[in-house]
Amino acid sequence: MSGSGNVYELRRWMYLHRDANGRVTKEYIAGLETFMHQADSTPLALESGKMFCPCRKCNNSKLANRENVWKHLINRGFTPNYYIWFQHGEGYNNYDQNEASSSNSNFQEEPVALHLHNEPSYHQEEQMVDFDRVHDMVTDAFVAHDEDEEPNIDAKKFYEMLNAANQPLYSGCREGLSKLSLAARMMNIKTDHNLPESCMNEWADLFKEYLPEDNVSADSYYEIQKLVYSLGLPSEMIDVCIDNCMIYWGNDEKLEECRFCKKPRFKPQGRGRNRVPYQRMWYLPITDRLKRLYQSEQTAGKMRWHAEHTQTDGEMTHPSDARAWKHFNKVYPEFASNIRNVYLGLCTDGFSPFGMSGRQYSLWPVFLTPYNLPPEMCMQRELLFLTILIPGPKHPKRSLDVFLQPLIKELKDLWSTGERTYDCSTKTNFTMRAMLLWTISDFPAYGMLSGWTTHGRLACPYCNGATDAFQLKNGRKTSWFDCHRRFLPIGHPYRRNKTLFRHKRVVRDTPPPYLTGEETEKQLDYYGALETVPRGGNWHVPPNMPDSYGVHHNWHKKSIFWELPYWKDLLLRHNLDVMHIEKNFFENIMNTILNVPGKTKDNIKSRLDLPDICSRSELHINSNGQVPVPIFRLSSEKKSVLFNWVASEVKFPDGYVSNLSRCVEKGQKFSGMKSHDCHVFMQRLLPFAFAELLPTNVHEALAGIGAFFRDLSTRTLKVEVVEQLQENIPILLCNLEKIFPPGFFDVMEHLAVHLPYEALLRGPVHYGWMYQYERAMKYLKGKAKNLAKVEGSIIAGSLTEETSHFTSYYFASKVRTRKRAPRRYDDGGVAPTYAVAGVPDIFSQIGRLGGKSKEVWWSSEEDAHSAHTYILLNCEDPLIRYFESLFVSQVEETFPGISTTDVDKRKDQHFIKWLKSQVDFDDDADYPKWLHEVIQSPHVKVTTSQMYFTRGYTFHTYEYGRQRATSNYGICVKGETDFYGILTEIIEVEFPGILKLKCVLFKCEWFDPVVNRGVRFNKFGVVDVNGGRRYNKFEPFILASQADQVSYLPYPRMRESGINWLSVIKVTPRGRIISGEEPPLQEEQINEVEEPEQQIDDILLIDPHNHEYEDLTDDGTDEAVEDEFNENDDVSSDDENVSD
Repeated sequence: MSGSGNVYELRRWMYLHRDANGRVTKEYIAGLETFMHQADSTPLALESGKMFCPCRKCNNSKLANRENVWKHLINRGFTPNYYIWFQHGEGYNNYDQNEASSSNSNFQEEPVALHLHNEPSYHQEEQMVDFDRVHDMVTDAFVAHDEDEEPNIDAKKFYEMLNAANQPLYSGCREGLSKLSLAARMMNIKTDHNLPESCMNEWADLFKEYLPEDNVSADSYYEIQKLVYSLGLPSEMIDVCIDNCMIYWGNDEKLEECRFCKKPRFKPQGRGRNRVPYQRMWYLPITDRLKRLYQSEQTAGKMRWHAEHTQTDGEMTHPSDARAWKHFNKVYPEFASNIRNVYLGLCTDGFSPFGMSGRQYSLWPVFLTPYNLPPEMCMQRELLFLTILIPGPKHPKRSLDVFLQPLIKELKDLWSTGERTYDCSTKTNFTMRAMLLWTISDFPAYGMLSGWTTHGRLACPYCNGATDAFQLKNGRKTSWFDCHRRFLPIGHPYRRNKTLFRHKRVVRDTPPPYLTGEETEKQLDYYGALETVPRGGNWHVPPNMPDSYGVHHNWHKKSIFWELPYWKDLLLRHNLDVMHIEKNFFENIMNTILNVPGKTKDNIKSRLDLPDICSRSELHINSNGQVPVPIFRLSSEKKSVLFNWVASEVKFPDGYVSNLSRCVEKGQKFSGMKSHDCHVFMQRLLPFAFAELLPTNVHEALAGIGAFFRDLSTRTLKVEVVEQLQENIPILLCNLEKIFPPGFFDVMEHLAVHLPYEALLRGPVHYGWMYQYERAMKYLKGKAKNLAKVEGSIIAGSLTEETSHFTSYYFASKVRTRKRAPRRYDDGGVAPTYAVAGVPDIFSQIGRLGGKSKEVWWSSEEDAHSAHTYILLNCEDPLIRYFESLFVSQVEETFPGISTTDVDKRKDQHFIKWLKSQVDFDDDADYPKWLHEVIQSPHVKVTTSQMYFTRGYTFHTYEYGRQRATSNYGICVKGETDFYGILTEIIEVEFPGILKLKCVLFKCEWFDPVVNRGVRFNKFGVVDVNGGRRYNKFEPFILASQADQVSYLPYPRMRESGINWLSVIKVTPRGRIISGEEPPLQEEQINEVEEPEQQIDDILLIDPHNHEYEDLTDDGTDEAVEDEFNENDDVSSDDENVSD
């Protein structure tokens, strides 16, 4: 570009980003196209397809592709004072120096920030942005349906809010401080910290008193509510029959008494008082909440992610990658054609607001959540919309459909007509439609939602009437023993075996077919299953059950969800909850092998049932009432070893799991284990924990189940892996059936056989399990401030949180809210920047030192040289790669036939000195400033620290962390050969020079990586390292950015072994989803799964080392079966078992 005009005048468009209405100006877009044309012509863009992004946030410090640079500049605008595009092919000598000087007297030769007097300062800009954001908040909350038409809102309410946004807090206050902004901030603080109203009143009084006298701040929480209320979303109260027969809604809205039980609607009141109903439910319409997602710029664009992301063939990271979603889109292409239509999931469960020890009270919230969003946003608590709150204290039991009526009507409207919605990301209007993909619940609630009773012989909804379950004569409960051979391939040897399973039984049946939606509806109609609503909530009692109920089917009703026009076309209507199935499976295993009184499945009743079912005479009760000890039971000595191991040697990284040592109760059993603890033990410890405590066949049977749940729970599922799991699980269950008694196998063990099928339909399990919802219910419990009015208190708190969450999007970036508050694994979040471009990424890694830091000398010259070499060779810069290849070529020319190992040795010894000579010798070459500095030796003093936070990990040095209850010093570096080690030092290295280049290194002690000598792998996916062998090559340093975290756990042993094998537990970083945020429990991906072993030889059923008999007494306790029709109202959510 020539210097024919004033560059600052020619490019003033760069900072005329938006007009008075907040829209991007046409002048800006035209100028931006000119800029992009210039940027596309640079060598960097031509070679790599990337360019430096000059937006306000990236500030020319990050490379991005053209599309992302365009998006950043449209959304954020240019970084201040970037009139000369020196990072995009222009130099200062492109312009007339006199002209540039006259435009700005502070113009310098170096490409540093230009301080133009006609540009606002940083703080002025931030104030303007804050002010504009409050306007954005009001505009988004009351958005018009068309840019050229009048707002389709209550105009009076809108202008009142706009006036509050414009009204200064007091005379002379900083621009952007308004009555509304203060109220919104105070509302957000209340919800973030769950403060009571009395506290907010006192804060309001304090602000009113200490601000200048003419201030207009609200003087009470009531005024704050009134001011911010208009930003909130609607809610409705609907009267309910005292016996849950019906709701007074729709055509029944004006009735005075129940149509079914004839009980009055209202409590008796004195004259002149408002009439008070006996019971009310709360309904929060979902339509307005979905519209709000499109009205907020934080979420509007992300609602299209499900259709715009690129799926890797054969992988599932989101429900949109799986069969059920794709099948629905194929059946309803018109719905799928508008990618802004919404796909919803529904969840419900009960909890007691008073806890397990309080009075009986059962509250049932119903949540809806959109699945359109990307993995890092999907299922976040703020997006689990509370839609219905079913009041207590009574359990809704068979009347659940009565309470779902308003929601089903709204869903039908959203499907058929939709709702006119404004999308602020595209500035367009569209008709938003929505559909319900599936429901999520525990197994008893599964029966309430689906209409299929989930107890008894026909409890499995997939096996339907074609089940092999049977009733135990003495145990008096249903057993699912030997129900899984039919799922094996035809010709499998287990099918013909007459001794290992039910005696004299050969299995020729094929698996029960999975019914389609149309087949299921025909079955409902054939058996005469009827709807709840027309007959009242208490109609579904035994005299009114459909024909053949409990004999050929378990349908007790036709669910209200069948009113949805598309329900019959869904492949997956109701999810089996992996969380509860895994927890119950684990508890059955542990209670049985530990022989916990009253909970073990190997009790006297179980032994009495054996002769009629199995050929296991060794385990029968003898004439004296004594029984042999089975091989799956731990002796007292082995129990002590297990409990001591858990209490003292099982350590995981910080935040991974609760302290399991607290779950060991007097060395006799585990107690107080939360669902999350069971999840970790099942998937991480069970695959190896009993290798030396139980016989091989028992250990492998248990390890296979733990590995199955681990592989099923990965965040990215490979279709071929899930299909292999589907083939494996029947074999794994059969392996357990060969060992454990029939009483061990209840419906929870059986349901595992159907989990891979659901994963193929749904995608990753965390989109269909209960963890997120249980945490949400725990949070709701905390909102019950008024225990006399529990439901109203929870709804009030939820509505306040909805509003504060929406307003928090519009606070300045420096304002700390719950979502922005740093976590304990916070890494600082900001990468270092330098005054020149092109500095390698290793000097810009995000991370934060923690603990006690100090400056020390390098421990040796060898360490300093090795660290410097490692940094240079890992710069990942084309220039360094060029010099490295040149060095290798010269070495190979000088020493023909030299081995690769010797080349690497010479590189370690001489590359730094050689590179320095190359750079210093070539005076004509214009090498970058950072290269001149990085070839110099680093400072002789370095900063060491005890802790380092980066990428969701918390690292400790071994010396600092070895005595702690957590283990944060295990290191893994992935490569062609994975290296495992222990972190011994955290070192921050700084290079001399103007740029002050810094990077953080980990000094590690490495285990021997040679397979079968230092590392071994078993068939259950367990990796072990030999704790007694070390890597003999001196390569102690890695970049902190290269380290993944692992934990090393010893095996529980009865006696010392010659080789100290340590099991490696790999850890997922917290707060990050690599595939594309919450518990760090799931592996990112499993690439392959081995087929389990199958043995048909006779197996030993008793412990040969225990020659004594054990007296078994009948404690008279039968484990209660959870029943959706159970009259016990003391229902508490499993939120007591889920950590937040």
